[in-house]
Amino acid sequence: MSSQLPAGDVARLAEIFDLYADTVSDGAKCMSPAAFARATSPPVLDTSAFFAVADTEARGVLTKDDFIRFQTLLRDADAAAKLSFSAAEPETASLRALVSADPAASSYLKDRPKISYAEFAQLIDASRAARIRHAFVAADPQGSGTIHIDQLLVIARQFVPLEPTSPISQRLALLSESPDSQRIGYPTFLALISLLSDPSRIRQSAPATSLSPLETDVLNTLASGERGAESATPESISNIIDTCYSALQPVPQAEHKPKPRTGLMEVMFQAYNFAIGAVAGGIGAAVVYPIDLVKTRMQNQRAAVVGEMLYKNSIDCFRKVIRNEGILGLYRGLGPQLVGVAPEKAIKLTVNDFVRSRFTNKQTGEIAVAGEMLAGAMAGASQVVFTNPLEIVKIRLQIQGEMLKEAVGSTKAISRSGAITIIKELGLVGLYKGASACLLRDVPFSAIYFTCYSHLKKDVFREGERQLGMLDLLLAGAIAGMPAAYLTTPADVIKTRLQVVAKQGETVYTGLTDAARKIYKEEGFKAFFKGGPARIFRSSPQFGATLMCYELFHRMVPFPGESHELPQERAAHQSRELSSQTALFHAGNALRLLHDSGYKFGAFVPPSK
Repeated sequence: MSSQLPAGDVARLAEIFDLYADTVSDGAKCMSPAAFARATSPPVLDTSAFFAVADTEARGVLTKDDFIRFQTLLRDADAAAKLSFSAAEPETASLRALVSADPAASSYLKDRPKISYAEFAQLIDASRAARIRHAFVAADPQGSGTIHIDQLLVIARQFVPLEPTSPISQRLALLSESPDSQRIGYPTFLALISLLSDPSRIRQSAPATSLSPLETDVLNTLASGERGAESATPESISNIIDTCYSALQPVPQAEHKPKPRTGLMEVMFQAYNFAIGAVAGGIGAAVVYPIDLVKTRMQNQRAAVVGEMLYKNSIDCFRKVIRNEGILGLYRGLGPQLVGVAPEKAIKLTVNDFVRSRFTNKQTGEIAVAGEMLAGAMAGASQVVFTNPLEIVKIRLQIQGEMLKEAVGSTKAISRSGAITIIKELGLVGLYKGASACLLRDVPFSAIYFTCYSHLKKDVFREGERQLGMLDLLLAGAIAGMPAAYLTTPADVIKTRLQVVAKQGETVYTGLTDAARKIYKEEGFKAFFKGGPARIFRSSPQFGATLMCYELFHRMVPFPGESHELPQERAAHQSRELSSQTALFHAGNALRLLHDSGYKFGAFVPPSK
């Protein structure tokens, strides 16, 4: 009876199937034999022989259910025998070769057209025992009942996956009868082969009955690295298990290195990134601009001035803007924002990616959190060149509605100014007023944001194991924006106060420190977090939408000559490892039974005459 896989394992196997499925049948994704081999074969195994086993209905392709059913079979304790039986088919003519080492088994099959699986499993165990026996006898022509250490490794590799350089191979000499003899006795040989044939028994060996006394002695010696050891630590035993399985694990593949771009192509590539960033940033900015306007007006409201409380809260502000200025009032200042978003997003994303690449380990692809934060911080600092002029013009445009409303009925005439007029009034120096506060906000924001975004994609949404969808990218970007936005609100409040024109009777600020001191003195600590919720509601969806669009546009409109196969192959490599070690081990044993392995496991050894 096949074991039932946990729901989580089934879901991950379904993801592997979707990753490799390369054809369609009856409107559903399917796997061809080649795709099946790529999805199930680590480099040291070729499981293509089992396609016919998985293809239970002989359609020539596998459905998702077929693939999951096959993977479930691999986890059965008797998977090796079941796979061999199914692959060879129940006709005894095909099965006879598998038990040819046992004359009695061959005689039994001679006059029987078919046998049951139960009979086959019993015969295969006996035949394997006979092959092990014959291999030992062939290596001991003198009939001493012992073989040399060098011969032991050669014979053992016929029956168990064992690498010559593994810790187990290096410690085989400790199993010799004496330090000087370098010879292994037949009982110890049998115990070693039995122990390494099914490492899952070692995991279950807490009750001593799982292993024979001699198998326990062999395990303690190999695990501890000491001759005649009576015990071994759990950690050292786990290392032995890992060594057994590691021979079947996928080996690191040489990473494909793209050809370096020419100077012209590099310029075109950066222009391509610039365009993608501009479009993505524009979409993100437009989506949340009304929230940004409400945030700005809330932050500029001076609670210390009696009668100046125009808005009770963010919702009240939103309603009054629509009532007094119309729907278009919510988008006042959007033009300069869109113009500035292109270079801002381009420089931020480019610097972050560039610095991250310098701190990323070229062999492992890993980057330390400190490196991630530094990359984000440098990206935030670089964008201030563009964002500060953009912010000051945008803020003054956003505040104009308030000033015009307050001027009604007064003797002071105030006219609406456009972006160009504001730029002329400020001049080059004025455009960078509040730049220190802008740095104080953008540097930590980007450091927090890009670090959180990267880890959310990798650790929560499992980037690398699968291709992230639109919702995954949107949520990762939005969630990362929450702590980044709120924790940098104090710097944003100070920046806003420095960049707006103070109305009559309001406090004038001369600099960053002066603004921070006066805000705290006149309005208290809570004033530093004014507009904090609105800032979260603005920054979180904006960056979620921006990063989602940025990554999706790269997929939909790839740069000519740029291949996205490498990330996909990395995902495929990692997802392949989701097949359990036990499943790979069982598949290897089945292949050895079918004489279809580089290890020649189970290769026929003629019986001695």
